[in-house]
Parts: sequence; C-alpha cells; structure tokens
Amino acid sequence: MFKRHVEISLDLADKCVKCALCKSVCPTYPHIEEEGGFARGRLVLAQMLLNGEIPETKEAYKHLDQCAMCRRCEWICPNGVEYKEVIVSAREKQNRSLIKEAGLKALDVLQSDAGRKTVKLLGKVMDKFSFKEIKVFFPTGAVKFMPKPDGKAFSLRGKTFKAEQERGRLLFFTGCMIDAFYSKTGESVIKLMNKAGWTVIVPEDIKCCGAPHYYSGNTPAFQRLKEHNLKEMEKYEFDAIVVACPTCGGAMQEDYGIDKKVYDFSEIVFETSLSFKGKGEKVTFHVPCHSYSAMKVSEKVFYGIIQRVESDQLIKGEKDKSCCGFAGLFSITNPELSKRIQREKIEDVKKTGADLVLTSCPGCVLNLKDGVKTHKTNQEVMHLADYLAGRLEE
Repeated sequence: MFKRHVEISLDLADKCVKCALCKSVCPTYPHIEEEGGFARGRLVLAQMLLNGEIPETKEAYKHLDQCAMCRRCEWICPNGVEYKEVIVSAREKQNRSLIKEAGLKALDVLQSDAGRKTVKLLGKVMDKFSFKEIKVFFPTGAVKFMPKPDGKAFSLRGKTFKAEQERGRLLFFTGCMIDAFYSKTGESVIKLMNKAGWTVIVPEDIKCCGAPHYYSGNTPAFQRLKEHNLKEMEKYEFDAIVVACPTCGGAMQEDYGIDKKVYDFSEIVFETSLSFKGKGEKVTFHVPCHSYSAMKVSEKVFYGIIQRVESDQLIKGEKDKSCCGFAGLFSITNPELSKRIQREKIEDVKKTGADLVLTSCPGCVLNLKDGVKTHKTNQEVMHLADYLAGRLEE
C-alpha cells in the first residue's frame, strides 16, 4: 500500500516543470530564501527521499517540516501539481517529533468522552473570568494567546435544528475548534442556515476530521478517524454537508470520498437573499488559505456577502489572501517562522484601519486574535459567521 502511494506521488511530482511560480506565493520563502524554502525545492527533496537518493536525515526533513501546507502553490500552479500528496508521502517516512505526536494525540484526547467532559468542566470554571484568551508557553519556544475552553463546549452535538420552511437538511461538521472553544460560532452557523431554510443536523460522535494527522504524514490515524466519522455520518439523513472550517471541509471534499456536496457556510449564505444591518464599522477580511486552495471557494463569495451588510464599510487588505502563519501544529513547531508570517499579516490588517478583522476559519481566528493582541493593534477579530449572525435582519 505504501509503495503504491509512493508511485502515485512520484508521478504527481513529475508534473512540476520547475517554473518557480510557487515561489511568489509561498509564505515561508521570504524568510528562508533558499531552494528548500518553497514548493519547487521541497518537491525535489521529497522525490529524492522517496526514491532513496539521499539519506533520511533531520536536515532533509527540516525543509519539509517548515512547510505550512497552506497549498497556495497548488492554487497558483499552471500544471496542477498535487503538492499535498507528494509531501504527505514523504512525511509518512519521517519519524515525527514528540511535540508533533503530542499535538496530534491531544486532538484524539479532546474528542474522547473524557476529553469532552474535561473541556466542558474547565470551560464552565473559566466562564467566571472575564479574560477570553490564555497566554500559553510551549516547549518549542512558541508563546501564543490561546482561547480558553468554552463552557458550552460540545453542546450542539446530537441535536437537530429545524428550519421553519425547510428546503433541505444539512449535516454540520463542526470541527475541533468550534466544538471546544468557539461554540458561539457554531450557533451562528446554525442560525444563518436555519434562516436560509436549511434544517441543521449536528452528529453526536464525530471526531477530528483527521486533516492535521494527514498533513503530518500520519495516514493510519487519518484513515481511522475518517472511517469513524463516515460511520457516524451514515446514521443521519441529509442532503449536503456544511462546514465553518475550510481545513475540515477540504479533508472531506478531497479525501473522504463523500458523494454529497460539501459547502462552506458562506457559499450557502451567498446564494440567499438574506439581508444584514451593520453598525457603521470598518471591516476587513482575511481569506483563509484552505478556503481557496482546498475547498476552491472564490473570494467573491466572502466579499459579496460583506458588501451586502448595510452601513458597514469594507476595506480590502493588500495581502488579504496571504497566510496568517497558523497552519495548526506549524505555528508550534516553527514558532519563529510562524511569527514572522503572522507579523506581515497583522501589519497588513493594521494598514486597513479596520475596526473588525473577519475570517472564515476558526484556526485563523485564533492566530489573528493572538496577532492583534501581541502587536496591540486594538482591532477585534471575528469569525464571519458570528459577524453575519449578529447583523442578520429578522
């Protein structure tokens, strides 16, 4: 099975014509500035590792580990090189660090019965305090303002939220971040979908989508999570799947083999006639990498919706589609590189003079909140679903 995966991946890598267009969009190259610092060089390195042409050293895998897997290279590639699959194959052979393994294991524990109960209990305790983020120090040297556990964590699980005039049924794959830290965002998605005429079903026992595991090269863990989730989803009758995390959506759309359409919630809102009343604020939008590189959602969807919010002013950033530097475990295992990428993003959103910084990915919400707090821009960061639900005209 591994040999077959390698054969397929090497065939995909051969499609690269070495044009280096990927260099222009790679978030890590400006901070590394060597061939192994962007997709073209990493593809060559992966091919050599998979062919056994070079030894599997820490230095060789260091270049692969420095990739944020934003997949912006795929988005701009004129030859359709499937970079993700090649890098995943190379990372399968790698001995993952204890930090990375601990991070992946934490996602498994989070979605266990004991983990869910613990997070909910911690959330109820922390709800008594006014602060929203906790400054966390990681063994790698990373320091981040992380969201505190939510007292309403996992509260949407196993429920059906009916629309008054039902046009169809959506299965809402909430994802780990919304489950544990941003339950309000989950409620906002449901409110918007119900208003658009969709009944929303939240499965009882979905686990992590497995994308972090897959991107890290832990394909057995991804396969286990995928099989569990597909089995859980089979218990419900629905017309399509909706997500508010493009990484989850990309995994299901590309790697789950699902015959149902997977929608980013914004795509559904965009196709409705829902109206919104703003508060006279200036807003800017950060386009999550996986929304366009994995889910293929056009930025016109996000900007089209925001422009419908009466009274608010949209200000587009010059680097609105640049990576925010989060990329899950990347920001923990590559703290300095992540911070440099984050700084560029925060400088760009600061230039807009916006009151609100919006995005449609909970991971980006986390990292942007950390960024505006660290760099003291006095801007509020909000998930697009929360912004729209709070301004929805009844």
